[in-house]
This record gives sequence, C-alpha cells and structure tokens, in this order.
Amino acid sequence: MNNLKTYKLKLIGDFTNVSNVSNSYLQAINYMSEIIYNKHKDIPIKDIKPDNPNKLSKQYYAIIRDKFKLTSQLTQSLFRHLMGTYWSMKSNGNWELAVYKKPTIPICWKRDFNVSNRNGLTIWKNKFTYQSRKIPEGKWKDSKLKLIKGQWYLILTMELKSSELKTEGNVIGVDRGIKNILVATNLSTNKTLYIKGGKLNHKRRCIRQTRSKVASVGTRSAKRLLKRLSGKEKSVTQEMLHLASKKLVTFAQSQNAKTIVMEKLTHYRKKQKSQGKTLNRMKHSWPYAQTGFYIEYKSLDKGMEVQYVNPKDTSRGCPKCGNVSKENRNGLEFCCVSCGYKDNSDRNGSINISMRSVLLRQAKEERASINRLIVAESNL
Repeated sequence: MNNLKTYKLKLIGDFTNVSNVSNSYLQAINYMSEIIYNKHKDIPIKDIKPDNPNKLSKQYYAIIRDKFKLTSQLTQSLFRHLMGTYWSMKSNGNWELAVYKKPTIPICWKRDFNVSNRNGLTIWKNKFTYQSRKIPEGKWKDSKLKLIKGQWYLILTMELKSSELKTEGNVIGVDRGIKNILVATNLSTNKTLYIKGGKLNHKRRCIRQTRSKVASVGTRSAKRLLKRLSGKEKSVTQEMLHLASKKLVTFAQSQNAKTIVMEKLTHYRKKQKSQGKTLNRMKHSWPYAQTGFYIEYKSLDKGMEVQYVNPKDTSRGCPKCGNVSKENRNGLEFCCVSCGYKDNSDRNGSINISMRSVLLRQAKEERASINRLIVAESNL
C-alpha cells in the first residue's frame, strides 16, 4: 500500500521570472475561463458537457502561447487546471464564471523544474536554493508553485511506499471529543494519553468573536481585516490537529501497538439533538473526520493499522458489568449505577472502543474456524 505525502519547499533566489510567468498564467487562465463559461452559460446545467483538455489544446494552444508567451508544458497544464475546475462545478450542480486570483502555478517535473545533485533546484532554467525537511525517494505525483504571504513555495506531492503492517502488538482504543481532543488507552498496560482541547477551543472562539466584531463595523478597513482573518481558524485547527495526531501515534509506538481503534462517526452530526446555538455550532464545526484522517495516514506510515467500530453506547457503557444506562455519565465523570465503577468518561469510552475491537476480532476468528470445520466435514 502506498501513501501520498506533501512537502513544502521554501524557495530562495531571484523571483523576477517566476512573478512574470505567474502574471501571464493568471491572465491566460482567466481569458480561457471566460470562453468556457460563455460557451455553456445558456445551457441547462444537466445538459452541459465541458470540453476535455485535449480538445481545448487543439483549438487554443497556439493562441495561448502566442498571446501570453507561456511555455508548451505550462499551456497544457493550464487546460487541465481549468477543466478540472469546471468539471467540479458540473458535478456539484453549479455553473458560474471561475475567476483565478491567487498565484498558483501547476508545474511539471523534468519539464518546468528539476532537482539534481549537480545543479540543485532549477525552475525554467533559473537556479534556486530551498529550505525543507528531508525529502525521501518516491514517485512525484503533483507539483505546483504557490505564493503564500509574499513568499514563493514549491509544493510537492509524492507517492511513498508504506511500512508493512505489524502482525503482533497491542490494541489502542481512541475516544475523540471536544473537551478532550483525543484520549487513548492501552488495555494491556492500562496507560492512558490525554490530549486536551481547551487551547484549541479557546483559539477558535477568539477568532470567531474577533471576526464578528470586525464584521459589525462594516468600514473598508474592517473588510480588509476580515480578508486577512479568512482561513485563520482553519489553519490554527489544522496545526493543532497535526500536533495531536502526532502525539497519539508516538504514544501508540511507545506502547508497541499494532492497531489503533476509533469510533466510526459517519452521520454523527445528523443524530445529535439541538443543544443551543453555541453548543450546536461547536459540535457541528468540530473536525472529527479531519482528525481521523491525520491519525490514519500517520499510523499507516508507522506500520499500524487503523480500525473503526460502531460508536453506540461506547461513552455510557460500563466495561465491568456492561450496563448502558444514560445515568452512568455526567459530563467528564463516569459512574456505573449498577456496579459503582468510576472513571473519566472519555477514558472509559476509549476502553470500550478497544474492547469492542478485540471482541469483533475474536468473533471473526470463531466464524472462520467454524467455516473451516463445515468445509472439512462436507469433504468427508
């Protein structure tokens, strides 16, 4: 099994040529975007059939190269980039003029840029140095130049071979939540990792309050500030979830884990009852899927499998007697009304998740052994 990984290289050098090419690329793709939009704007969305990049290339290749002075490869990349946008619109039942504002240029390895021991990094024959973590050997799948806050970066997406999955080890149950982002427990050693969510909740709340206050002013300077704040909450959340998932995987490695088990939270939000505007907003915007994605690819990279189990009653079930009364849980406190067992409610949830995975595996093994016996008897 292979994984896709993204590496961001901070470029150092003279960007005069890169800036000129970026401006030409934006002008060219917006020029083509108007042509594609006007060609289909009077057609019902269900009947629209956007052109494929090869067809566009035959019609407009010479025009784009002559009018905007782009390289051959960059012109071909432009058609793919543009039609990817319009095909996405079509699949989402939408059709509007696509306007490109951010300088992001798709570039091709060994055509637009190259990396070698002799010449280092070259982009359109211009030499650059770069800062990045060590880039492993792998197959390059995608690459683009991107301007972020006045700094040019080369974004590389690579396909790397994953480590072989472990066949022996412990099972780590993980409970995901809001007050505690992650709580992981190893049943074999009874050790628990708590990653609290207070800091992330505080930062998200502060950003939202700031945006609300700025938006209420309505002046031109306020609008400029809102533009700078756009995406702030997303970037802060991503950074903290990356750190949380890395801590979890490191903990699992230290516990000699072969499997990390989490709840399958598909359609979780639809099943939640209304609990007030503030709490509803917090629950419905909490990135459960994103957290699971980060944990999954980091775990696979270390040879640990990720499994998902049914989340029903994991937070209020007693691991000692099996009682699932609603009265068992009171916030972060768990106390079984049947046997008196007490624990942190999130830790209790992680224990139940881990036990559920073990029981499912045992049931599969038993079914497999019974099937083998049936086959053996039928062959007698």
